[in-house]
Amino acid sequence: MNKFVFFAILGAACAPGSTISFVGNLRTDANVTGCGTSCTLDGSNTDGDYAQWAAVVDDFTVLSTSQMQAITFSYGGGINGAGDTIAESGFEPYLSLFDASGNFLASTALSGCPAGGQINSVSGQCYDVELDGGTLAPGTYQIAISAFDNLSFAENLGTGTLADGFTGLGNLASGEDLHYAFDVELTSTASTPEPSSGFLASGILAMFAWRSFRARRRN
Repeated sequence: MNKFVFFAILGAACAPGSTISFVGNLRTDANVTGCGTSCTLDGSNTDGDYAQWAAVVDDFTVLSTSQMQAITFSYGGGINGAGDTIAESGFEPYLSLFDASGNFLASTALSGCPAGGQINSVSGQCYDVELDGGTLAPGTYQIAISAFDNLSFAENLGTGTLADGFTGLGNLASGEDLHYAFDVELTSTASTPEPSSGFLASGILAMFAWRSFRARRRN
């Protein structure tokens, strides 16, 4: 393959995707800690209390229009996008996606076991989930992880925003703890523009001119 054709093929290649890995603990990292009227979770609360009420909300940035998916690893264990080994038997996870203003976009309410999801060796179940965020425009987004079935009110009632809090319906089964791990995967839908026909033509003419010049020199 000559260099010119090789360059043309490279010019049509799509921009690479990116993976953002999140790991933590629902007790130590929770930034949603309301537990009812005049109640805030603290060190005196049990892990079960945190599973019922708490959530961790993280931001991520989309630089170009991208397909977005998020997948958890902490129930069945596995290897995340950063190459870290994730232990099994975290809480049964629930993911929710919001825009920068806290408007609800998507969740794992209808998610089954993701492709490649691991079976928990204790329960014999796959309760890790995958969130399909669809196509996201450039900007900042928020993703929340909580214990199933601690949904945001914005999703549960169909109105409101992330700031309205969560339902407090999460649970922690026997043998589960509060560690979590999930990846946000972004695949850009933008591609580098292909070389114009004029550029291609000028390149071909230049190649033939060079060959003619070399032929004249030989003669």
